[in-house]
Amino acid sequence: MSINRIKQTKPKQKGSALAIAVFIIVIMAALAAGISKSISSNTDQLVFEVLGTRALFAAESANEIALAQLFPVSGGVGICTAEQSLYLNVDGLRNCAVKTYCSNKSPGASQYYQVVSTAVCKANMNNNSSDFICTNEKVCVSRTIEVEAKAL
Repeated sequence: MSINRIKQTKPKQKGSALAIAVFIIVIMAALAAGISKSISSNTDQLVFEVLGTRALFAAESANEIALAQLFPVSGGVGICTAEQSLYLNVDGLRNCAVKTYCSNKSPGASQYYQVVSTAVCKANMNNNSSDFICTNEKVCVSRTIEVEAKAL
Protein backbone atom coordinates (compact mmCIF):
# COMPACT_ATOMS: atom_id res chain seq x y z
CA MET A 1 0.00 0.00 0.00
CA SER A 2 2.82 2.37 0.61
CA ILE A 3 4.06 1.86 -2.95
CA ASN A 4 0.76 3.01 -4.39
CA ARG A 5 0.82 6.07 -2.23
CA ILE A 6 4.25 7.09 -3.52
CA LYS A 7 3.09 6.80 -7.11
CA GLN A 8 0.00 8.85 -6.41
CA THR A 9 1.82 11.72 -4.70
CA LYS A 10 4.25 12.19 -7.59
CA PRO A 11 3.21 15.32 -9.60
CA LYS A 12 2.52 14.96 -13.32
CA GLN A 13 5.18 16.56 -15.57
CA LYS A 14 3.79 18.99 -18.12
CA GLY A 15 6.82 19.33 -20.51
CA SER A 16 7.39 23.07 -20.11
CA ALA A 17 11.13 22.59 -19.54
CA LEU A 18 11.42 20.90 -22.93
CA ALA A 19 9.74 23.82 -24.68
CA ILE A 20 12.01 26.32 -22.91
CA ALA A 21 15.11 24.27 -23.84
CA VAL A 22 14.11 24.16 -27.52
CA PHE A 23 13.40 27.90 -27.48
CA ILE A 24 16.85 28.64 -25.99
CA ILE A 25 18.59 26.39 -28.52
CA VAL A 26 16.83 28.16 -31.42
CA ILE A 27 17.77 31.60 -30.05
CA MET A 28 21.42 30.55 -29.56
CA ALA A 29 21.59 29.11 -33.10
CA ALA A 30 20.22 32.36 -34.55
CA LEU A 31 22.77 34.40 -32.58
CA ALA A 32 25.62 32.12 -33.71
CA ALA A 33 24.55 32.44 -37.36
CA GLY A 34 24.34 36.25 -37.09
CA ILE A 35 27.77 36.54 -35.46
CA SER A 36 29.29 34.21 -38.07
CA LYS A 37 27.87 36.30 -40.92
CA SER A 38 29.11 39.50 -39.28
CA ILE A 39 32.63 38.11 -38.91
CA SER A 40 32.66 36.96 -42.55
CA SER A 41 31.48 40.39 -43.72
CA ASN A 42 34.16 42.14 -41.66
CA THR A 43 36.84 39.87 -43.14
CA ASP A 44 35.77 40.70 -46.71
CA GLN A 45 35.71 44.41 -45.86
CA LEU A 46 39.23 44.19 -44.43
CA VAL A 47 40.54 42.45 -47.57
CA PHE A 48 39.10 45.19 -49.81
CA GLU A 49 40.49 47.90 -47.53
CA VAL A 50 44.00 46.41 -47.62
CA LEU A 51 43.90 45.97 -51.42
CA GLY A 52 42.56 49.51 -51.81
CA THR A 53 45.45 50.89 -49.78
CA ARG A 54 47.93 48.85 -51.82
CA ALA A 55 46.38 50.12 -55.07
CA LEU A 56 46.61 53.71 -53.83
CA PHE A 57 50.28 53.34 -52.92
CA ALA A 58 51.01 51.57 -56.21
CA ALA A 59 49.43 54.44 -58.18
CA GLU A 60 51.39 56.99 -56.12
CA SER A 61 54.62 55.06 -56.72
CA ALA A 62 54.00 54.94 -60.47
CA ASN A 63 53.35 58.68 -60.52
CA GLU A 64 56.62 59.28 -58.66
CA ILE A 65 58.49 57.11 -61.17
CA ALA A 66 56.97 59.01 -64.12
CA LEU A 67 57.71 62.40 -62.51
CA ALA A 68 61.30 61.33 -61.78
CA GLN A 69 61.70 60.46 -65.48
CA LEU A 70 60.04 63.70 -66.54
CA PHE A 71 62.03 65.95 -64.17
CA PRO A 72 65.43 64.29 -63.59
CA VAL A 73 67.64 65.38 -60.70
CA SER A 74 70.28 66.59 -63.16
CA GLY A 75 67.86 69.32 -64.27
CA GLY A 76 65.88 70.07 -67.38
CA VAL A 77 62.93 68.18 -68.69
CA GLY A 78 63.19 64.49 -69.42
CA ILE A 79 60.95 62.20 -71.41
CA CYS A 80 57.20 62.15 -71.06
CA THR A 81 56.54 58.51 -71.97
CA ALA A 82 53.02 58.27 -73.35
CA GLU A 83 52.20 54.97 -71.64
CA GLN A 84 54.01 52.69 -69.20
CA SER A 85 52.88 49.40 -67.67
CA LEU A 86 54.37 48.14 -64.43
CA TYR A 87 54.03 44.98 -62.39
CA LEU A 88 55.16 45.73 -58.87
CA ASN A 89 56.99 42.84 -57.24
CA VAL A 90 57.96 44.30 -53.89
CA ASP A 91 56.64 43.40 -50.46
CA GLY A 92 53.33 45.12 -49.85
CA LEU A 93 52.59 45.72 -53.54
CA ARG A 94 52.61 42.18 -54.91
CA ASN A 95 49.70 41.34 -57.21
CA CYS A 96 49.39 44.98 -58.27
CA ALA A 97 49.69 46.27 -61.83
CA VAL A 98 49.88 49.93 -62.86
CA LYS A 99 49.36 51.79 -66.13
CA THR A 100 50.75 55.30 -66.29
CA TYR A 101 49.92 57.87 -68.97
CA CYS A 102 51.90 61.06 -69.51
CA SER A 103 50.81 63.86 -71.80
CA ASN A 104 52.15 67.30 -72.64
CA LYS A 105 49.52 69.98 -72.07
CA SER A 106 51.33 73.13 -73.27
CA PRO A 107 48.93 76.05 -73.65
CA GLY A 108 51.66 78.56 -74.46
CA ALA A 109 55.25 79.24 -73.53
CA SER A 110 54.95 77.18 -70.35
CA GLN A 111 55.04 73.43 -70.55
CA TYR A 112 52.44 71.61 -68.49
CA TYR A 113 52.41 67.84 -68.07
CA GLN A 114 49.68 65.54 -66.89
CA VAL A 115 50.55 62.18 -65.35
CA VAL A 116 47.74 59.71 -64.64
CA SER A 117 48.35 56.36 -62.97
CA THR A 118 45.75 53.66 -62.51
CA ALA A 119 46.67 50.77 -60.23
CA VAL A 120 44.79 47.49 -60.01
CA CYS A 121 45.38 45.05 -57.16
CA LYS A 122 43.88 41.57 -57.28
CA ALA A 123 44.04 38.44 -55.21
CA ASN A 124 45.93 36.70 -58.05
CA MET A 125 47.80 38.24 -60.97
CA ASN A 126 48.42 36.42 -64.26
CA ASN A 127 50.88 38.93 -65.78
CA ASN A 128 48.75 39.55 -68.86
CA SER A 129 46.75 42.45 -70.25
CA SER A 130 43.62 41.60 -68.25
CA ASP A 131 45.50 42.44 -65.05
CA PHE A 132 45.03 46.15 -65.69
CA ILE A 133 41.22 46.09 -65.36
CA CYS A 134 38.76 44.70 -62.83
CA THR A 135 36.39 42.30 -64.59
CA ASN A 136 34.27 39.70 -62.84
CA GLU A 137 36.96 39.10 -60.26
CA LYS A 138 35.74 38.48 -56.77
CA VAL A 139 38.58 40.43 -55.18
CA CYS A 140 39.81 43.35 -57.30
CA VAL A 141 40.41 47.00 -56.39
CA SER A 142 41.42 49.91 -58.63
CA ARG A 143 42.68 53.41 -57.75
CA THR A 144 43.58 56.31 -60.08
CA ILE A 145 45.78 59.29 -59.24
CA GLU A 146 46.30 62.32 -61.50
CA VAL A 147 49.10 64.85 -61.18
CA GLU A 148 49.70 68.00 -63.18
CA ALA A 149 53.15 69.55 -63.23
CA LYS A 150 54.71 72.63 -64.78
CA ALA A 151 58.23 72.71 -66.19
CA LEU A 152 60.26 75.70 -65.01
